[in-house]
Amino acid sequence: MKLRAIIDEASKEYCKPLKDLTVLSSSRDPYRLDTPANHKLGEWLKAAYHLVNPNSKTTHLRGLHYMLVGRVDKPNGEQYTNTDDNWQWFSSKVAKAARWLGYIPWELIRDARNAPPQIFTPEYDEPTWVIKIADIELSIPDELKPRLAIDGHVFRQPYRQVIIAEKQGVQDVLQGVCSHYDASMVLPAGEISDSLVYGILKAAADDGRPLVIHQLGDFDPSGNQMAVSTARTVQGLRDSLFPDLTVIVNAIGLTLEQCEAWNLPTTPLKETEKRAEKWIALMGREQTELDAAVALVPDEFSDMVKSALSQYYDDELFLRSYREIKRLENEANQQTHIFNDEQTSQLHTQARQKLVGMQEQIKVIKVINDALKVDIGEVSAPCELDIIYGDVKPTLAPLLDTRESWIKSTDRMIKRKALLQSA
Repeated sequence: MKLRAIIDEASKEYCKPLKDLTVLSSSRDPYRLDTPANHKLGEWLKAAYHLVNPNSKTTHLRGLHYMLVGRVDKPNGEQYTNTDDNWQWFSSKVAKAARWLGYIPWELIRDARNAPPQIFTPEYDEPTWVIKIADIELSIPDELKPRLAIDGHVFRQPYRQVIIAEKQGVQDVLQGVCSHYDASMVLPAGEISDSLVYGILKAAADDGRPLVIHQLGDFDPSGNQMAVSTARTVQGLRDSLFPDLTVIVNAIGLTLEQCEAWNLPTTPLKETEKRAEKWIALMGREQTELDAAVALVPDEFSDMVKSALSQYYDDELFLRSYREIKRLENEANQQTHIFNDEQTSQLHTQARQKLVGMQEQIKVIKVINDALKVDIGEVSAPCELDIIYGDVKPTLAPLLDTRESWIKSTDRMIKRKALLQSA
């Protein structure tokens, strides 16, 4: 397995035992799953999956559990029954091993552990040349001439940005922020599942731009660990499935400094929290929830997120691209030989035909103008349209940056997990 080869190579190169390079537990860390026992589990689920789901329809993990009940035997020969022990074994060990080791494609099983995530994702239209007859109301005067125009987005921000927050209460505060910065927001209501992380990386790989993930969590040991788990899962999926994708993971809140500066209240850690004593000794306070920041200091919280997103966002990009679009269109339409009389007549006829029947149904002028655009057809495009990408200078110290060495990001995750650096 590729991931096991990466950690083995690092172990040899830096003379460190595997345990010193393992971020999550050895049973959860994606770089430690390549074991004979896990391969046996993966092979079992592959055979069982095709037995109960021969058409390979995508299914939820819990649904697959019920499909297996009473129809297959476990690797030890016992019948698979509907018990909590079997469910925990299947969901936390078997399915994880099967997907990470390649026995079951990631797309075929969806985790139902998370509540349905709240997601905002901006849309993007590839730029193309089109022909505009005119900007009109509800008629096309004969004397108006067709002109070339650019349709779609000529500009793109240099990074695809995603916010992951464990509490859905941040949605109202951050929805407008995400819209302004063209960022996606994923609110899984708890620690994010492997399959949801896979979906984020798959979308970024299809998009083609580097990905920046900003993690928001409670100020407590679990919130601290969530950022580590996200980063390690991202690192493993990127190394195994998306090696050409650049990914950065930032843990932007809540931090000790934010809790103190915003004078946020503390809540006692749970009595079952084994890390409580060490946490309090290092941090000097107990836990604070994201919801407290949202409720008490929404403006400060929003500004913190804006600051993180703005480091990967070019505010001047729209103006620069607007000027470039106008320059290209003006140059294109200064050419007097673009349309001959016959072509102009044909274009007017096409536009009029589209206009018939639209006058009663459509009242918004912009909708009409967009509908009456004519494909460029046989007219030669003046030039290829290059995408204008923004220019940014990020200064955040990331938890994961795939442009750096594997060992450097791994060490940062291990230190954060060990609470050797502030949350």
